[in-house]
Amino acid sequence: MVNSNGAISTLNYFSINQTCQLFSTNDSSILIAFNLNSSLVFMNQSAISIALNQITSTSPSSSSASTTSLSSSTSSTSTSTSTTTSSTTSSTTAAPGWTTTGSMNTTREFHTATKLVNGLVLVAGGYNSVASSYLNSAELYNPSIGTWFIIAKMNFAQGYHTASILINGSVLVAGGTSGSGAYLNIAELYNPSTNSWATTGSMNVARQGHTASTLANGKVLVAGGISGSGIDLSSAELYDPSTGTWTITSGSMNTPRQLHTASTLANGKVLVVGGDKGGGVLNNAEFYDPSSGAWTSVGSMNVGRKYHTASILANGNVLVAGGTSDSSILNSAELYNPSTSTWTITGPMNTAREYHTASALANGLVLVAGGYNSIVGYLNSAELYNSSTGIWTTTVNMSIARQYHTASILTNGKVLVTGGETTGGVCLNSAELY
Repeated sequence: MVNSNGAISTLNYFSINQTCQLFSTNDSSILIAFNLNSSLVFMNQSAISIALNQITSTSPSSSSASTTSLSSSTSSTSTSTSTTTSSTTSSTTAAPGWTTTGSMNTTREFHTATKLVNGLVLVAGGYNSVASSYLNSAELYNPSIGTWFIIAKMNFAQGYHTASILINGSVLVAGGTSGSGAYLNIAELYNPSTNSWATTGSMNVARQGHTASTLANGKVLVAGGISGSGIDLSSAELYDPSTGTWTITSGSMNTPRQLHTASTLANGKVLVVGGDKGGGVLNNAEFYDPSSGAWTSVGSMNVGRKYHTASILANGNVLVAGGTSDSSILNSAELYNPSTSTWTITGPMNTAREYHTASALANGLVLVAGGYNSIVGYLNSAELYNSSTGIWTTTVNMSIARQYHTASILTNGKVLVTGGETTGGVCLNSAELY
């Protein structure tokens, strides 16, 4: 594949025991550092040249410079470390704000985004409104260079699915829809070490609008959703990575529901909150105890909601924000205290929103971004919740208003927002960093 000039047509897998420099033929250079037994790099460009060199990394979409070391092994999960140098001075803390980064290769909404053990972000599936079709494509984002790389396709096209990181570093994708009212029970695994997808055991029940939570014992709990016949589900099932099989939990949820949230608490239990049942919005909550396999009802929220977010705070409480009730889109927020199983109203957001994202930052704040409301329409606004004061503060707006997007917290503490839908129902491939 390599000619006398060191050019190759396509590089899908790269591993080298020396540092190297990659140059694309459009005269913009992409520089990446590798150590012994380096991690995977996936490229899809018309031509790439390779030259051994001393490395400093540059990104075509960012003014900052960074050096990243990625490592992987077939006998252990991947790890990554990253050191970022400010473009001003090392002692200056950058002001909060949004910056655009490289765009995905495919526009998509209703997709998933999963941060891998090696620090890369896997985006999979979703819906492309331009092609009016669900997607089986997937791509990886490399934070150190701000670039997306197309990788192996899933075996099935799907959207509204869930994606869960397993203890071994693989990603489990389950359920969703492929369109035309076909809800799915299929599941497959992405292996970052081999850049490959493999089908695994199918769920016992086809579902979308469900949740998936990785438990401390390594199993994945899938709960609720709606079936292909339009029935809201109370069933839940467990995926065992060691056997590749699904088992219905000994007990079902007390309330059938879809469009709810699920949060894994510090005590290992999974808290399920709100959602929809038969067109009615729920305010009740319950938790799953992996040690007993039982579901137990807990205190109800003050307001019923769906399309909301739930974030675990540093103190162990759960912050539920926004969404929609039976009558209106909400700006209200409330806190669940696992110690007392009670809900408390906290400060309201500055903007009512649904279909937004919420990210718990390293500094203890919670970043809410985007979404939709009936007054403004698609939102580019963002705000921060301070759990010590119970107050929301507006922060810099995103560059593009969006809903149905994803938000992933990177190893460097930044938040990566990808895709979604904007004004006019236009599907997006853009991405930005907070």
